[in-house]
Amino acid sequence: MRGCKLCRYSSVCNDLPGICILMIYATIAVVVGVLIFLFITQELL
Repeated sequence: MRGCKLCRYSSVCNDLPGICILMIYATIAVVVGVLIFLFITQELL
């Protein structure tokens, strides 16, 4: 529940405690995906 204190959706976290952890990993995955996409497009151009 420590990660849910950092989460803005605390009401959702009370119902689903693992949702904040999944949101953190999803955010990291999106950022890494965007960086890889930009790197690949710059290399191809």
